[in-house]
Amino acid sequence: MLVTRTPLLAALFAVTFAMTSLLSPVAHAGSDHEEILALYQGWIRAVEGSDIDGYVGGLHPDVSLRPPGVPGLDGRDNYREFLGPVFETARYEITIDTPHSITMMGDAAVVEYDYTIRRIVDAGADADLPEGALEGESTTSHYIDVVAQDDAGAWKIRLHSWSMTL
Repeated sequence: MLVTRTPLLAALFAVTFAMTSLLSPVAHAGSDHEEILALYQGWIRAVEGSDIDGYVGGLHPDVSLRPPGVPGLDGRDNYREFLGPVFETARYEITIDTPHSITMMGDAAVVEYDYTIRRIVDAGADADLPEGALEGESTTSHYIDVVAQDDAGAWKIRLHSWSMTL
């Protein structure tokens, strides 16, 4: 009886190992998906809390910002400078109109979503907004971002772009 069990256990072990090997890329893709969604949840909290460090922490070092109708900017430091007057003059509330749709593309992903951003201006704030900053009381836009892993393997926003919707 022991002789019969050994080959059976070996076969079960081999099948289990093979199945685990086949499933690991799927599990990894699922964790990437979850990490990307967590990145956006952190980004929403940073925007609503006027937290420049939290916002910039979600950006890839080589980030590109491409707002509609104006020249964009490149680099995390330039993006940080852009955010100064944006967060000094108003606070923001975000409504997710269409949840994040993530398309994995190897070491990068495309993320599409729709937000309505309500801008509540601080009447006492006096700063000029940079080109490309949201200026209306409420703006609904369709966003298309590219996220990529940084040198530490963390998902970060590499390209942030959008178009206004009516």
